[in-house]
Amino acid sequence: MEQHFLMKKDGTTTFQLPDVWRVLKKVELKSESVKKSLEEMLIDAIESPIGCGPLAQLIKPTYKIAVIIDDHTRPTPQKEFLTFLLDYLERCGVSRNQVDVVIAGGTHRLMTEEEIESTFGQRLSKEVRFRTHDCRSSELVPVGTLQSGSEVKISPFVTRADFRIGVGSIMPHPMCGFGGGAKVVFPGVANYEAIRDHHCAFMIAKGSTLGNIKGNLFHKEICRAGRLAKLDFLINAVYNSDEKVKAVVAGDFEKAQATGAEMSLNELGVKFDELADVTIASAFPYTAGTQLSKPLIPATMVTREGGTVILYAASVHGISEPFLEAFDFAFAKAKDDRRGCVLDSLRNGKLIIQDAPLDFIGALYMTMLYQSRVKAILVSKDVEPKQAARLGFSHVSDLDTAIEMVSREIPNATVNILPVGGLVVPIVKEPISFW
Repeated sequence: MEQHFLMKKDGTTTFQLPDVWRVLKKVELKSESVKKSLEEMLIDAIESPIGCGPLAQLIKPTYKIAVIIDDHTRPTPQKEFLTFLLDYLERCGVSRNQVDVVIAGGTHRLMTEEEIESTFGQRLSKEVRFRTHDCRSSELVPVGTLQSGSEVKISPFVTRADFRIGVGSIMPHPMCGFGGGAKVVFPGVANYEAIRDHHCAFMIAKGSTLGNIKGNLFHKEICRAGRLAKLDFLINAVYNSDEKVKAVVAGDFEKAQATGAEMSLNELGVKFDELADVTIASAFPYTAGTQLSKPLIPATMVTREGGTVILYAASVHGISEPFLEAFDFAFAKAKDDRRGCVLDSLRNGKLIIQDAPLDFIGALYMTMLYQSRVKAILVSKDVEPKQAARLGFSHVSDLDTAIEMVSREIPNATVNILPVGGLVVPIVKEPISFW
């Protein structure tokens, strides 16, 4: 773990900066110890919810319940949350055969039976009806229209329920500000076309930025979809900088998420008064190759345009050939204007790669846009130089080499250091605008 934080066990750094470099800020996110058990946090949240009455007062023993829950790509403790919730519902007179657990995969591929068992546990996988969501299914049910004009369709297992409970995580999100909330419904259990149109319309709209939900059109439209889908109750985890659950919020999905987002910002937000020539950031907690754009974003937000980001990824996996081929295709199409290529795509509402999974597209577009502002160097022994190049990064295998190389190019650099690069939320004077 300490490698992700750019630190050794004795607390010393794993690299040395040139004497002529001046550190503007080294971010140190100090996590308070978690004082309550997960069960205690869940009980407190569900029995004293935000913006509505306790869950036991909202449901009836005759209700059919839809529990909409994150898939395995999210840090949510799915097994623990679902076990607790099902037991709680049983105490309220709702048996398990009245519950459909809808896995909110959005445009992700469907989870396999093995992945469901691994994520939710053998017992639950046998006792509960799990419904995997197919965003292209012809059985999705129309529930209304977004501002973009797109018709939103939702899983029939959600629309047919008498009561809908969303379960997920509040984490910093590059466009939505923070995850959690109604995202479990949209994109979680919605149709591909509406998700695509929403992303094209609001991905880089004013206010659609990391750590911000106020005046954020990307977030606003997701809340609209949550209301259209009649999301009745929310249970969301909030994390500290060690990616451990520090709190659980529950209740009205907008008010509970807003409270959780404020908690997360207090934990992970850091004010930056000045942009640096160079930013050194870890990729923690992200290890999947498809998620390297996430730590690149906060690092770029605190780096001057034309500066350099050194992204340290101690552990990287999951860089599939289709993902690399998507970058190959997009870079070839963009030629020398990657930023312009993405903006044209968003203006026209047509993806660079038609019908691609939108997590691929989001990673692709964010990488292309942020790499248009800075020189990006990936430091990793797990990634081959050719793979890094296909993702738009320069590559070296160790930090000291990267620092030495950059110090020759920028001999008197100012530097920001982000040891928890994937979680920090920079608070800057002027958010980046690509339009």
